[in-house]
Amino acid sequence: MRRQQRREARQQLSLLTEREAEVAGLVAAGLSNGEIAQRTFLSEATVKTHLSRATTKLGVTNRVQLALVVDRAGVA
Repeated sequence: MRRQQRREARQQLSLLTEREAEVAGLVAAGLSNGEIAQRTFLSEATVKTHLSRATTKLGVTNRVQLALVVDRAGVA
């Protein structure tokens, strides 16, 4: 069962661009939008845009659910 969940989560993450996946991973690591912006040399508004697009593509509604998908995929 766990393998199936991991496979499904990885398939979901494959829908993301490289930058969206990077930002999602940083969310899963517990970073705030501001911290992600500093680490990735993006504006906070751009980070929010990447998060919005990632949550839409993955069908989740908040950053906790986004972090759970990343965790299930085993890529964080």
